[in-house]
Amino acid sequence: MMLNSYVPNRIRRYAFAGLAIGLLTTLAMYAGDVFAGVSSIRTSFGGASLTPSQMLAIAASCLALLLGAAGFRHAKLSRQLAGERARAEALHHAAYHDSLTGLRNRHALSEDAAALSAKAAGRRVAVLLFDLDRFKLINDTLGHAAGDEVLKVLGARIAEACHPDQLVYRLGGDEFVVMWRDAPCEAAIGRFCTRLSTAVFRPVDFGQGALDTSGSIGIALSDAGSFRLSDVLKQADLALYRAKETPGLSHSFFSEEMDNAYRIRRDLEADMRSGLNSGAFGVEYTPSYRSGIANASMRQPSGFSARLTWHHPQHGDISPESFMPVAEESGLILMIGKWMLGEVLLAAQSWSKTTEIVVPVSPAQLSEPGFPDLVTSMLTNTGIAPHRLVCDVCTSAIPESNVAALAAVAKLRKAGVKIAVSEFSAGIAGLAMTRPHRVDRVRLDLAHIRNIAGDDRLAQMLGLFLDLARVVDTTVTVTGVDTPADLESARAAGATEVEGCIAGPALDRSEVAAMFAATEARLAG
Repeated sequence: MMLNSYVPNRIRRYAFAGLAIGLLTTLAMYAGDVFAGVSSIRTSFGGASLTPSQMLAIAASCLALLLGAAGFRHAKLSRQLAGERARAEALHHAAYHDSLTGLRNRHALSEDAAALSAKAAGRRVAVLLFDLDRFKLINDTLGHAAGDEVLKVLGARIAEACHPDQLVYRLGGDEFVVMWRDAPCEAAIGRFCTRLSTAVFRPVDFGQGALDTSGSIGIALSDAGSFRLSDVLKQADLALYRAKETPGLSHSFFSEEMDNAYRIRRDLEADMRSGLNSGAFGVEYTPSYRSGIANASMRQPSGFSARLTWHHPQHGDISPESFMPVAEESGLILMIGKWMLGEVLLAAQSWSKTTEIVVPVSPAQLSEPGFPDLVTSMLTNTGIAPHRLVCDVCTSAIPESNVAALAAVAKLRKAGVKIAVSEFSAGIAGLAMTRPHRVDRVRLDLAHIRNIAGDDRLAQMLGLFLDLARVVDTTVTVTGVDTPADLESARAAGATEVEGCIAGPALDRSEVAAMFAATEARLAG
């Protein structure tokens, strides 16, 4: 027992035991010869006389030494092999597991899926694709340490909520996958996803506070015998895209209709890319006027609101409402927005120096690093005074949690650029004095207000907004004023600036230039 305690390695114990036995045997034989007085049989060895028992003792000692040396050598080799085995296991674990969450990774998913597809058909497999909402915002505003903590906690929650037939993986970024072998019916999968979402998407403690989390799940089903990972992941991704259209925690199953919609969206993206290069995009300008005018066609506009147009070679004119959501989701909005801003500022060089230019700005542009610098650089290059440019944004694009967008708004306003919000909710939120950022203008859509209030209460509701605007000293532009009746409603409510087709349809770049040229000629005459 003592040997076990002091020499835990088994091979070393055997070596020590053999060496001890050899030494004890030698001593015992030598002592026996001394006491027995054995001297009759001696053999000369290296000039010394040895008895047979002494020779056996020496042989036993040599054998014990050899065994001991072999034992120590074996122990050393065992340690080396154990070290190599541990390093190999560490490399294998690193190759098949995510370093941040400890979950199995994409490589492991590929091998597991290949092994699963080799099995007999008849076993249904469900692939659940998780995606977090606003994860990039967490990284951008709170740093990657916060993002890493969220991923670790959510990965652990997913793994804890799954049973052995549900294998959990992290694909990378904020994407997690659960591969469910022998999956039940869709109703049971849906109930599981509801419970899983509730268990996983809960606040995560970080620092002195907690980070709210939310997300969606896309689900694709396949037979094990025909399981192809790339196809099923694409289907789950399409289902996830559909799930994200539903506010809050949601999940969605893949359907063929989604695949058709994906092909249409993919073709639309390709057409937009080629349209930018071929000159298929354009800009039309809707004028705004002071509402006290008697005849809009006889007065110079106070400003123009730019609207993107796209003439598709096969489908003709496509409205921004149809293609802008795809542009924002694909990231093309950054390229399109930059092109549009440059086009508008070049056109405005020939306008009156007092005419404002209203340009829509997407949430993606506001969150893009360097956007304010891009705007100020383009203003400098075109010679347009910053106070003439009005960036029209959705109020939802600049919440308190979007630090990057708030910083962009502040930097643009500091440079002299004006900020306007143009959602109906901006009528209240945009005028509130407790907003996390200041706005210079609110743009209220007359048609939207009419749909809510009706013709009878249109002037009353519009008047309430305008009274609030005067209290907080914020300018309001009433948009969608297209008819004399619209103009009269805006005037009755006290609007001072209106925008719409009251003086005719929207104009292209050459028509706006011609309008200013005619005005200059009339003033000169």
